[in-house]
Amino acid sequence: MLTNTLSYNQFMNPVVLATPISGIRLVNSWESKISLKNQIFLNIGQPDLPTPDYIKEAVVQALEKDKTRYTNILGEKYLREAIVEFQKESHNLSYSSNEVLVTAGGQSAIFAVLNSILSPKDNIVIPFPSYPPYLNVVKYCRSKIIPLETKGEEDFDINIEKLEVILKSNPVKVFLLISPSNPTGTVIPLRTLEKIVDLSIKYNFLIISDEIYSDIIFDKLPYTSIASFPEARERTIIIQSFSKMLSMCGFRIGYILAPTPIIDQVKVIHHTMTICANNLAQYAAYKALEDKKQLKNSILHLVHTYQDRRNLCMGILKESASFSVSKPRGAFYLFPKADSINMIEFCQWLKYNYGVTTVPGSYFSLEQIKEHHQYLRICYTAEKEKLMLGMNKIVSAIEAFKKK
Repeated sequence: MLTNTLSYNQFMNPVVLATPISGIRLVNSWESKISLKNQIFLNIGQPDLPTPDYIKEAVVQALEKDKTRYTNILGEKYLREAIVEFQKESHNLSYSSNEVLVTAGGQSAIFAVLNSILSPKDNIVIPFPSYPPYLNVVKYCRSKIIPLETKGEEDFDINIEKLEVILKSNPVKVFLLISPSNPTGTVIPLRTLEKIVDLSIKYNFLIISDEIYSDIIFDKLPYTSIASFPEARERTIIIQSFSKMLSMCGFRIGYILAPTPIIDQVKVIHHTMTICANNLAQYAAYKALEDKKQLKNSILHLVHTYQDRRNLCMGILKESASFSVSKPRGAFYLFPKADSINMIEFCQWLKYNYGVTTVPGSYFSLEQIKEHHQYLRICYTAEKEKLMLGMNKIVSAIEAFKKK
């Protein structure tokens, strides 16, 4: 057999070559001495609850209706109108169907939006820790990330004073807001949102508001979209998805809410990427929103399930003297801290010896923000018995690791 001697790196985009695969997926490749069937995976942010039956049935209906062709590049109008109604009723947001772009999941929404807005050398402020794919897309755009560190002792709220220091000394085109946050579960409070709006007007920047977890809110906490402020609506782009709130990750169906002039540009990028979102998935998403009773019950069941699991995990972590943790108010993530621990080494050791997969906090941050290297992200997206076992293993493992 001939060996391949061609160096393919010479043909690759240097920016892509310098961009690593997401750490959330990288940890799956780490070795473990525990058999696969006995391993516990707490690294992927995907609901483990099944897609509600009435949505599954809608996929069959879509096939029977031959919904297998291309759709409008904005997305089917019936779905866009249903999204408009849902956002009005659930989050008091007023949009028209022409201000909605249905996308192939939230991830393609992120890619299309950033590529539509950012040019080389543009500045975007990103609070850290943050969702890693945003960093990759900014690199592809050859734009510059200006980091804004958030701290666990401040519940990962955005420090407005630090933000204004950045804005005074740098021209900023975009500010990224993720609330509830991945990886921390933080819901940014109303008072902070108000100040961000004021700054967006004063310093003239756009706001990308990632609200993918906006319907997974705990403790009956009210949720406010930053776009609900009248002054902010015209400069806000909302990223949304059906993946998390209805366990529809594999459907790859999301959407963008923004003023029409922005949608008209973003749709060009999205069309180039995917032509349109999946037709079957669009119909299923429409039926998911159409049946308001089943929609409400499905979301309530999901919220109740993950709030109960959050409480379980928090209780176990608080019994450990090694971990401190901020209480998440949404999503399904914990982001605990262990002082003076090399968290990459610990997470590798944890998986190898205990069979529990988590993600080091540094994979959600930047090298220079050393504080975040002492965190790890835990997804409580496993059934309760397995989750309890996994959490107890984490607590036991941290003590054993410290004695190595």
